[in-house]
Amino acid sequence: MATLAWIFEKTAATALRDARNAQRDGFRLRPLPNEEIHVFTKRIDNTRVVREHDPRVTGAAVKTLSMACLGALVMIGLIVPAANSYLAGYTLTEMNRQTAAMETEFAKLSAREAELTSLDALARAAKNQKFIDPSPDNMVVLNDQRSGAVALNRKSK
Repeated sequence: MATLAWIFEKTAATALRDARNAQRDGFRLRPLPNEEIHVFTKRIDNTRVVREHDPRVTGAAVKTLSMACLGALVMIGLIVPAANSYLAGYTLTEMNRQTAAMETEFAKLSAREAELTSLDALARAAKNQKFIDPSPDNMVVLNDQRSGAVALNRKSK
């Protein structure tokens, strides 16, 4: 049995080493998925790349722009009558308000005029301002000769 001692020593050493590794492996992280893949990024510079001219793109752009303008015109055509009627209603309301204010002012002024032109008011004003009938000496006659001639505007022959 002395010749087989090395087998027992090897087995015992292996078991001891496995126990130590198991204790150490208890704190190790498990491998992450795709951990062995290495991603290399290369900087790509496309500043010198020029797009090839496509004649259909110009036509599509013109069609899109013309349809947008047509749509804008349709929208404006739908909005303008509504806005016009709104503004007309505002104008009509403003004119009615001004008419009512003017009628009120006219009524006040008519009452004031009737008050001032009454015979009593005129008599008081004449008395206050000392209006009296002028004497014949103070009268000036502008047309002394009453010839009866009338000015005519006829074409002469």
